[in-house]
Amino acid sequence: MKKRSYILAAAALTAAVLLAGCGEKGQEGTDNASEENAGNAAGSSEAALDFKVSDYVKLGDYKGLEVTYPSVLEVTDEDVEQYIQDELEGNTEYEEVKDRAAEVGDIVNIDYTGTIDGEEFEGGADTGYDLELGSNDFLEEFESSLVGKKTGETAVFKLTFPEDYDASLAGKEAEFTVKVNSISVSSIPEYNDEYVQSISECETVKEYEESVREQLETDAKDESELEAREHSLKLATENATLDGYPQQLYDFFYEDTETGYKNYAEFMGMDYEEFLGSYVTEEEIADLSLEQTNEYLVTQAILEEEGKEISDSDYKKLAEEMAKENDYETLEEYEADYGAIYVRTQLVRERAIDILYDSAKLKELPYDEYYADEESDEFSSSDSMELDMGDEGEGEEVELDLN
Repeated sequence: MKKRSYILAAAALTAAVLLAGCGEKGQEGTDNASEENAGNAAGSSEAALDFKVSDYVKLGDYKGLEVTYPSVLEVTDEDVEQYIQDELEGNTEYEEVKDRAAEVGDIVNIDYTGTIDGEEFEGGADTGYDLELGSNDFLEEFESSLVGKKTGETAVFKLTFPEDYDASLAGKEAEFTVKVNSISVSSIPEYNDEYVQSISECETVKEYEESVREQLETDAKDESELEAREHSLKLATENATLDGYPQQLYDFFYEDTETGYKNYAEFMGMDYEEFLGSYVTEEEIADLSLEQTNEYLVTQAILEEEGKEISDSDYKKLAEEMAKENDYETLEEYEADYGAIYVRTQLVRERAIDILYDSAKLKELPYDEYYADEESDEFSSSDSMELDMGDEGEGEEVELDLN
């Protein structure tokens, strides 16, 4: 019935939360350097919030709204096992080998270029790509041509794309030039008490699995409540009459959103222009920024209507709490990374949603029904070139133009 609510699509990139219960080691605090300027790209000018909200908003119904939300998704044994497997793979260790040629099962770091009739084709080249030989991530002929190659060697070979391949490449012969930069072997940790103790405060596998289940159950409950809260704001915004917006407020949200995507592109090892062509468009950024602008105007109007504006003393107390929730030791450090404007807009948003949520008429829907019309992908990828380099029977795909 509803699509998932995303305040910022880039927020999906944030690190996983610490496990409740025994917790995880090696993750105390936040790596501020990696998040530098994540939320204050628009600068620190308070002019973005210097406007009269009544010039832009006339509230409609916002209390007693019928708000739907998804049922809490049951956490299964398979969910716990998948989480643990993902953690194991995330702790995989890699060791470079230099005294032999590449074998099936090795990870080769490669630079490759593909041409058809002497011309490079879109998505057929990359540098520094890590490929596990035998994984069928690429066509079998591609991977097998690298078996037996040593570090520093270059393989030149031809292959023909299958007839049921991408329409632009199906049945065509391509020539690839692939340089092997390095060869590595991977080692996934053994799942036992010793491993659990090394990554968490848990002492045994059983204790760790119980903690994982508790965290996943907490996450499922939080998702359900978050959807209800976001739906309440969506309805209140739809019921309001909006007449324009302060340009500086919109600019703040646009630049803040754009900065989030730029950080994501950097995280993925991509140029921002390449990212725009593959995952999101400038038009979608503009639409998201306008949505955030309108929602902020409505939330500010609600607080004024209720006489619950955030005073300077309120700000300091609430912002310090928010900083601690995000693993910052001080508010100053948090503001340095995200900016005071960002912090204030989030506090306004949360306080207004509290009002909406507390007065809402909540209606639970089955999880699958609630998300029945959700699109399969959060990001638009209509313009990306997905090349199915995998074995036909495996049905795996890889986007060759992404790292």
